[in-house]
This record gives sequence, structure tokens and C-alpha cells, in this order.
Amino acid sequence: MVGQACLNDAAIVLHRVLSGQVKFSIFGGYAVLTLGGPRASKDVDCIASVNKQQILNILDGKNGFVAVSQLWQDYVAFLWSDKLNRERAVLVEIFCEGFSGATFTMANVVPTLKCYPELQHCFTRIGINIQAANARAAAHDINDLPPPQPGDVQKGLLAPSNT
Repeated sequence: MVGQACLNDAAIVLHRVLSGQVKFSIFGGYAVLTLGGPRASKDVDCIASVNKQQILNILDGKNGFVAVSQLWQDYVAFLWSDKLNRERAVLVEIFCEGFSGATFTMANVVPTLKCYPELQHCFTRIGINIQAANARAAAHDINDLPPPQPGDVQKGLLAPSNT
């Protein structure tokens, strides 16, 4: 398993690279763990307001990031390492808001706030109306989840409660 220091370094570099260019937020186990929640993590999850090609152009081959080839249009995996031999590489998963067939935008993070209220700070930072999102999250049942499909992370993070 990747150590906390490596995860921190990968998240810091990701933040530095994306901050001036892309609306994004780190979420999932790493974000919960960093904010003191009861989670463990082996990777860094990020949702970004870009499409697959845009994030590849920004990260691939730069600042220690190397893309991992896969076919999904809503997702890009990168390995990040500060070592030339890729030692202790960290998996960084970018879920793209913009992809063919996308129906949700970063304007709504209702289900995530329901599952992980400790992430409110992350979403406040990108301009989300937390009170409105929490009100919509009240009706969600986090125990009723279908098998994963392309776009599900974006839907889970961004879909309004009536979808």
C-alpha cells in the first residue's frame, strides 16, 4: 500500500497543477482521511471540470504524472511519482465532468455530502451551496446503489436528488 506521505505529495502536486487551470475537487477516501474522517486510502480521487483529452493534455508526461491507458471517456487514471523509476507510484483517478453523454455538472454534489459530510469544506472551496445540497441529500439512501457504469461517479457526486 502507498504511504500517507506519497499520497500527500501526489495530492499537493495535483492541486498545484490544476489550481490555475481547472475547476476541480479531491474527494473520496483520501479527502475524508485528510480531513480526519474514518477512512483509509490507496489513491487520490478527483473530479474535474474538463474532458478526457483536456486532462491528458494538462497532466500526461508532466510533473510526475503518466496516464494509464483505458477506454472509459469519463475517467483517466494516472500514476504519479517523484522518482524517475516510478518507485512508490500513486494512483490518481480523475473523473471528468465533460464526456459524451454527460448529464450532470459540478453544480450539484448532493449524494457525496450525504455519504461524507466531512467533505463540505472541499465543496465550499469550489463554490457549492452546501445548505441547498444538504437539503436535497436528505432523501438519498446510500445503501441502495446499482452496479457501477460509466458516468456513475459523476452522477453520484453531481446528480440532483430527483434523478
